Amino acid sequence: MNNGIYDLIMYIPIPISIIGSINNGISIAPTSIHSWRDTQQARNLASPIDQSVPDPKWCKPPTGWLKCNIDASFSSNKVGIGACIRNNDEGTFITAQTKWFSPITDVDTGEALGLLAAINWVLDLGYDNVVFESDSKSVVDSVTIPKPNDSDFGAITRACYQVLTHSTRNFQVKFIRRQANEVAHALAKAAPSLASFHVFNNVPTCIYNIIINEMV
Repeated sequence: MNNGIYDLIMYIPIPISIIGSINNGISIAPTSIHSWRDTQQARNLASPIDQSVPDPKWCKPPTGWLKCNIDASFSSNKVGIGACIRNNDEGTFITAQTKWFSPITDVDTGEALGLLAAINWVLDLGYDNVVFESDSKSVVDSVTIPKPNDSDFGAITRACYQVLTHSTRNFQVKFIRRQANEVAHALAKAAPSLASFHVFNNVPTCIYNIIINEMV
């Protein structure tokens, strides 16, 4: 694994046992994949999450669920990450987070790091019943149906997989279109101009109008 990518994974707080698995390059056993896939399918059937063609606009989560949208931005020397959590009460804003890191990575790797950071942020907040939405289909596919991959991208999506499988929380990862991910996109674009890590407990100005429009 690229040392810079390993340093970034270490920067994101995940269980030590999982870090060891990533560092050692332990492959995911097929039985584990099938077991997790079966669990995910059961959860999908038991919950009202829509698994059809992605909607062109943002939709509030079902009753009893939260939604966390994630995106990444790429400049000449930084990768910005934005994440926003909203509830099912008209899509009301709960909290948002931005961060950035360098050096620059490829798009898929940056998007995967954003998802890993968001998953662990939600774990730290103690939330359950959360839908994570990303407009990166390659990331969502690699996390929900993992395949052997020795690249940096594979190491990070494997970390996402490991966190999800070790957690007792009810989490789902879902692909959406870019048009339905405008809040996270705006946060990711703003991230490089802010402190390296920032949490918003009130709606930041860069997404205020988008939030209001999507609540209508």
